[in-house]
Amino acid sequence: MKKITFLIIFCLTATTWMYSQCTTITGGNYGNLVVANDGSAEQIAIDNWPNAEYSAIEGLIPGNTYTVTGTNTTSIYITIAEIDWANPMLGGTVLVHGPSSVSFTATTTDVIIHWHLDALCSTQASDNTLTTIQCTSATCSCTATSSPGAPTGPTPGNMAIDIPIDATDPANLLITPFSWVDGAGDPATSYTLSLGVTPTGDDIGSISGATNGNGINYTWDYNTTYYWKVNAINCFGSDESAVWSFTTTSCTATAAPDAVTTPTPSDGAIDVPIDATDPANLLITPFSWVDAATGDPATSYTLSLGTTPTGDDIGTIDPATNGNGIVYTWAYSTTYYWYVTGVNCVGSAPGAIYSFTTEADPALSIDEFDANTFSIYPNPAKNEISIKTDISFDSVAIYNQLGQRVLQLNSDKLIDNTINISDLNSGIFFMKIKSNDKEQTIKFIKE
Repeated sequence: MKKITFLIIFCLTATTWMYSQCTTITGGNYGNLVVANDGSAEQIAIDNWPNAEYSAIEGLIPGNTYTVTGTNTTSIYITIAEIDWANPMLGGTVLVHGPSSVSFTATTTDVIIHWHLDALCSTQASDNTLTTIQCTSATCSCTATSSPGAPTGPTPGNMAIDIPIDATDPANLLITPFSWVDGAGDPATSYTLSLGVTPTGDDIGSISGATNGNGINYTWDYNTTYYWKVNAINCFGSDESAVWSFTTTSCTATAAPDAVTTPTPSDGAIDVPIDATDPANLLITPFSWVDAATGDPATSYTLSLGTTPTGDDIGTIDPATNGNGIVYTWAYSTTYYWYVTGVNCVGSAPGAIYSFTTEADPALSIDEFDANTFSIYPNPAKNEISIKTDISFDSVAIYNQLGQRVLQLNSDKLIDNTINISDLNSGIFFMKIKSNDKEQTIKFIKE
């Protein structure tokens, strides 16, 4: 009894499977086509009926993908099979079947298409349907007439030595650029770059979609020979370069750098001025430090900045230059934290976290006075600078760009409101004039 049940189920399953592919043909031939393989939607018939009709399609390219679509109705079921030219109405191996639109990969140059109403192979002598076939593989719309040709002219040059490793970011060691000269064929549309430590040039891995001239981040080793190659690709084909090699530079340092010291702005500095000459690019300058006397020298620096004691929540500048200023959306009366990490080929050393507080907004103080309450002259000044005002004031202080106060005088110590600045270094300074609880800041230049 079990055997009988099994056989019945098998037969029913097999019958349903075959029947759902709708290979039954009771209608006639409704338009054959030799495809052009040009990527366009090529018309098979303008008024197919889902009436068990068939069409033969010739000239397919095995391996290419094709889509057959009924474009103005959903009441059509499409079955595509390899064609048996000895008895084309029976068809061969079914490739795909489904309603409205189906896609398949050609296994032979010719196929037969059966048109039905649904998956049960029902028919209907109406519902004119425009049906098309379209090659959707890249080769179908290929305008190239040749493959790209093998790339040449590599950078790093073949067998080059002492190729530098950029260790600015120790976690992302960089060699740059990797470039090449295109071959003599039609242009490449993409490249695959392969890299290795053996002469096959691919045992580390490959970068699909590599860009000519870009660098590569990798865990590069010093004094090591690497092998690489480039495969140039277009819709016609591909060509692979020779395998090239290069050797990285040696690391001459024996120790990582020690932490930097002596920051500017100094740790805990207050009233650090913001240069608002360009309001869209607020500037604090300089940010500088002194290298440690111990440890091997740093070859690069990373500067981190933040508004919390971690000193890095705003971000990092990588690489940073000792003595440069920083353009940022600086806020007045705000404490910032920062630190510097020195890097060389052995390792890196984060410095201590420093802080400074920016000056109060000068515009707030100016608004408390009439526009012409205070002015100074001459500006620029060389030896003396004078304050012009019609009101009395309490004191005057002068700050350098680091926020350090370099001079403070009470007004009763001034003669004709004139200040001797001959001892100041040349540069930009800020004069703060106080009167009771009001304050005005004026920038001047010492020649």
